[in-house]
Amino acid sequence: MIKVSVIIPVYNVEPWLPACLDSVLNQSLRELEVICIDDASPDGCPAILDRYAAVDERVRVLHLAENHMQGYGRNRGLEMARGKYAYFLDSDDMITPTAMEELYVLAEHDALDGIFFDSQVLFETEDLKKRGSDYLTVRSGNYPDAVLTGSALLDLFCLQNEWLVYVQRQFWRRAFLIENAVFSPERTEHEDEFFSYQAILLAQRVRYVRKDYFIRRYRADSVMTRPAHPKDFHGYFSIYCKMLDFAQRHGLSSYGVEQNLLHMYECARNFLGVFDASADPADWFTEDERRCLTFFRALLRSQELSAARDAQPWGPLKAYDTLQLYGAGRVANSVFQRLTASHHTVTDFLVTSKSGNPDSLYGLPVREIASVTEQAPGSVIVVAMAAGMHQEVASVLEEKGFRYFLYAQNVLRGPFGGAPEKGAS
Repeated sequence: MIKVSVIIPVYNVEPWLPACLDSVLNQSLRELEVICIDDASPDGCPAILDRYAAVDERVRVLHLAENHMQGYGRNRGLEMARGKYAYFLDSDDMITPTAMEELYVLAEHDALDGIFFDSQVLFETEDLKKRGSDYLTVRSGNYPDAVLTGSALLDLFCLQNEWLVYVQRQFWRRAFLIENAVFSPERTEHEDEFFSYQAILLAQRVRYVRKDYFIRRYRADSVMTRPAHPKDFHGYFSIYCKMLDFAQRHGLSSYGVEQNLLHMYECARNFLGVFDASADPADWFTEDERRCLTFFRALLRSQELSAARDAQPWGPLKAYDTLQLYGAGRVANSVFQRLTASHHTVTDFLVTSKSGNPDSLYGLPVREIASVTEQAPGSVIVVAMAAGMHQEVASVLEEKGFRYFLYAQNVLRGPFGGAPEKGAS
């Protein structure tokens, strides 16, 4: 019985492919198959794959006549798979020795559709280590040790700014993927975004385990490290359209859905300039997609005008280097998003009590005001909560001698508690 199918698209990774294959074939779980899709790799990868297949019958190789990109390879591998569970691995990465066994046992014990887990990172150079210092390996948020629906887990990930789309950090029941037609977009990049979005939203039984089974190789000339390219915009925009269509067809409107759509929209917006500088939409998009692109540009222009209007209340904050937000609810979330969109730096969230509040928001700490004994030079607090709480909070801040603004209905009142120090920008 084949318990797990490990699916590996392969293209131009000759120096790293043996380590990848060895990490799979040396797993403590022996009842697995390794399906390798040679995506017309121009280097020595085809020969390496054939050599491994000749000595280990668990290795199956499909050689493609022309390059189709990673999503196509994953889809063909899933169609070929015979294992009860499927795991997708990139051909320059690795997994820890007991990963497949431990994931299989947990999935069987809890009758899971899928499992999400963490990773390690292997930097090839010190320069890449510096450039990739923000690569999130292990999540630090609060997650229940329990079976959840995928939608509920996605909301938890997004609320704590820890949703990661890498399929290499996911382990899926193969029948679940097939029955729900969860496949990767083909002939585009950033396909992980859509695959993961579909899978987690359709799954009824998932878990998160805080274990770093996946080993990411952070190397030069990969999708993660190469310079921006028109294909980035093509991938982000086309997948944004697919996500929007998927949400509408399934009637989805959760926090996690909205945050994914917003993220993809922002990615597409950020790469549009690179695309416009050197690419013709007719060479990249279908006629229907080009019509969507016209509306996308119009929406961007509308948002630019709206942002210019919304930035007006924040003028007084330019005198300060950093901001702290007092509040962790709906008002604070809205203010945080508007401040960051206006390029202000928020360092943390302050609350009167941690009871009922998260440990972090948007990756920033949530701290009780009682634990804060001094205010950093050049910093100011923006009280972002219902106006009825302003007087109580102001009294606490005045007692501590802190500088602060009160925010309500798009208006800043203040500053109170003193002017910024000299030298604040």
